[in-house]
Amino acid sequence: MPFFEHDGIRFHYQAAGDGAALVFTHGLTGDLEHARDLTGAMSGYRQVFWDARGHGKTSPVGPAGGFSFDVFARDLAALLDHLEIERAVVGGVSMGAGISTKFAILNPDRVRALILVRPAWLTEPLPEGLELMPVAAGYMEQFGMEQGRERFVQSGGYRSLLASQPDTAAALSEQFLAEAAFERRGRLTGIPGDAPIRAWSEVESLRIPALVIGCEPDYVHPLSFARVWAERLPRGRFAQVPAKSAGFEPHAEAVRQHIAGFLSSLEVDQ
Repeated sequence: MPFFEHDGIRFHYQAAGDGAALVFTHGLTGDLEHARDLTGAMSGYRQVFWDARGHGKTSPVGPAGGFSFDVFARDLAALLDHLEIERAVVGGVSMGAGISTKFAILNPDRVRALILVRPAWLTEPLPEGLELMPVAAGYMEQFGMEQGRERFVQSGGYRSLLASQPDTAAALSEQFLAEAAFERRGRLTGIPGDAPIRAWSEVESLRIPALVIGCEPDYVHPLSFARVWAERLPRGRFAQVPAKSAGFEPHAEAVRQHIAGFLSSLEVDQ
């Protein structure tokens, strides 16, 4: 089980395959297994997956102020340095899409292409789909895990979400039961309260091929967000896939097909 040390944290990662590097990052509260399940094996690529700080097998949590897109992008740069990868196709899902975007802005010469799956942010912190995450963290902080969960699911905000978005509400309540949830509660505040960019001008100079994948219905990752990203990225292209809520495997298979086609187009362009 490979690890590398950076910023006082032991980061877990996996790398497999041969060829050009493809680095793909999971979403908030997920881990590298979720990212790998989504993308599958891509022939001709050295695929790299990792557990971001506060996630998966990466530990310790690190400083309280470490949950930001800037910090996570620097962590990703350290991973590439450790693996001696100078340039890669970089992508991710949800939070991972945001990390990949921030990494590309900070390190444009190291990004061959960009893949954004179900982006959850535009330019503003705390989008509607993530508003209750910091609230959940507050209940953890104030009441502990068991009582905090009981109080949280009785709150007006949660009950309203449950009525309109039951799957999203259920997933949020399960955060109280996640591994090391109390120690990692800062991820529910820091990342939702940040944004990968604060102005579209930050991505206007990214003259790299970009694939943006969205689906609907998806409360946390609105299809409109994916469309906007595809329009704003100078070389962005948009793809729509079946909703994850209708079944993970059809969703993942469609994502894999679009990524494979996008990667093939990169070979043609070279």
